[in-house]
Amino acid sequence: MPENKHLRLLLVLLYIALGTLGLWLTARFLVPWLLPFLIAWALAALLEPPVRLCMDVLHLPRWAAAALCTLLLTALILGLLFLGAWRVGYEVAVLLRRLPVLLSGLPALSDWLEKAVYRLVVAAPVSLQDWLRQALEGLVSQGVGLPSQFYDWLLAAVTGAASALPNLALFLFTAVLATYFTSARRPALLVFLRRQVPRPWLARFRGAGRRLKSTLGGWLRAQGLLMLITFGQLAVGLLLLRVDLALLLAAAIALVDALPIFGTGTVLIPWAVLELLAGNLRLALGLLALYLVVWLVRSLLEPRLLGARAGLPPLPALMAMYVGFRAFGVAGMVLAPLVLLLLKELHDAGFLRLWRD
Repeated sequence: MPENKHLRLLLVLLYIALGTLGLWLTARFLVPWLLPFLIAWALAALLEPPVRLCMDVLHLPRWAAAALCTLLLTALILGLLFLGAWRVGYEVAVLLRRLPVLLSGLPALSDWLEKAVYRLVVAAPVSLQDWLRQALEGLVSQGVGLPSQFYDWLLAAVTGAASALPNLALFLFTAVLATYFTSARRPALLVFLRRQVPRPWLARFRGAGRRLKSTLGGWLRAQGLLMLITFGQLAVGLLLLRVDLALLLAAAIALVDALPIFGTGTVLIPWAVLELLAGNLRLALGLLALYLVVWLVRSLLEPRLLGARAGLPPLPALMAMYVGFRAFGVAGMVLAPLVLLLLKELHDAGFLRLWRD
């Protein structure tokens, strides 16, 4: 009997390892090639109610209704992208103009840090002075070099974004065309996909699909709405506080707030403390007030929007973020909790058995 338990444990570990390898290979190689078509499938599902409305009200054939809805959605997305890129470009240009002023203050900052390090080393025990001096000098040199490194990184990012424009244009063009073709032929595609599924599995697929649509889809919509509301509050608050690069900062903080475990307080509270230490009492109090408003609004809206839809417990979410970041960088940090949530919903629906309840 103990041998059977050990064998079952080894098999479970083997299944987990193979599943993890499969997910990694899929995310690493397959998804980048199929991403425009996966986005097109999701957008076609999103456009299905407007397409049916155009068919019923305007009496258009499906291909015409799909073309009209795809064009309207494309115009909306491109308009929002243009406005966002214009504003971000403006704020990045402001930042680049101010960087020389910031860099000009580095010599004075370096002298002050060297004096502070000297006083700290002299006050330390003799046995620790050499080690402490080397450690602090290394930290100071790295800290002083951060602005220039950021300047180089920003220039490299702008150059890389400009060189990526042709690939981005091809990606968007492919996604738009695929959205139209998928929407125009969606009923036939669904029938074709159903025929590929064995009949004993069809009912389980339908049950899992309904559960995913009602839980995971609703959760994603609620999180997107909460993120949009958070961005609006942050943008208005930072503009009222006359903070430079307000929209860029609001978007970055809203993205941090969308991550599991993290929240707006991860950025706003340390920022307020630094402003308070710098003597800027008005901005510090304004940032704290903004954090309280955002927290209060989210606390009121989140239960209503999410309802009974369960997310991830904190520890699995943190583990997924860490593993995703180690494997795929920032994108993996964002997507790994969503993949884990998808697996959890498939398990709860009975489609997969990943653990014992």
